[in-house]
Formats: sequence, structure tokens, C-alpha cells
Amino acid sequence: MAVMAQDAVSDAAALSAKASKLDPENYEFMRPVCTMCHDTSMILHSRTWSQWQDVLSQMARYGATGTEEQWAHILDYVGRNLTLIDVNHADEDELSAVLGVDEKTAIAMVQRRYDHRFKNAEDVESVPGVDKALIEAMEPRLLFTALQEDP
Repeated sequence: MAVMAQDAVSDAAALSAKASKLDPENYEFMRPVCTMCHDTSMILHSRTWSQWQDVLSQMARYGATGTEEQWAHILDYVGRNLTLIDVNHADEDELSAVLGVDEKTAIAMVQRRYDHRFKNAEDVESVPGVDKALIEAMEPRLLFTALQEDP
């Protein structure tokens, strides 16, 4: 029984270290709010931006408390590290939050996909103002669903 407890503590520490490694600065703000009721394994899942917003709203309804600064860091953490984004359907706010682009770049991305939908990470990187290193790191979480008018 003691060995199982040690393994659980070891696993929890490893997951916390993994979460911290993704984004040490934002994780320090996130950890006290998001691990108050559950362990880090509940955090390390990819979700869409709207799903993350729902999760965080639900946490607040259940009593999770944090400062405005903490919630801002939590949104930044999940947006940059855990969010799936369909670049052909995301609105400007989602593109800005998840891809870290300014409003002008997000608008340019939306306008560009009306003429030519994004098909891969290289297409996204071709938009001026997009951080290529960030896109490369996020590539497994980038989705390229066809637009409705696509054949």
C-alpha cells in the first residue's frame, strides 16, 4: 500500500513537472487555482478554445477562485500550450489568443482564408506577423478543416 502511494506521488510530481515545463511562468499562476480540486492529469488535455472557456467557467461556478491576473495567465497557458485550433474557422479573438497574433494579423488571416483556405502550418506561417517558431511548436494542435464552400 505504501508503494502505491509513493508511485501516485511520483506520478503527480512528474505530471506537474511536465505541465510546468510547457510554460513555467504561466503555470505558476495556474497551479494554485487549477490543482486545488484535482491533479495535473486533468489539465494536460487538448481541447478547443470554446471547450477551455467552458471548463474555466465551470470551475468558477464550482468555486475556483483566482485573481484577474491568475485567470489571464491560465487562459494564456491553455491557449498557447493545450488548445486545438481550426485555423479555417477560428474567429479573430481565438486566433489572437491561441496563436499570439495581434488584431491586425488575425484579421489578415481571416481575410486570407476566404480566398485560399489554410491547408498546413506552412500556409499559416506565410502570413506576416505570425510567429513561425510558435506555429511549429503548435503544429500537432493545428486543424485545417475545409470551409463549407470548399468542394
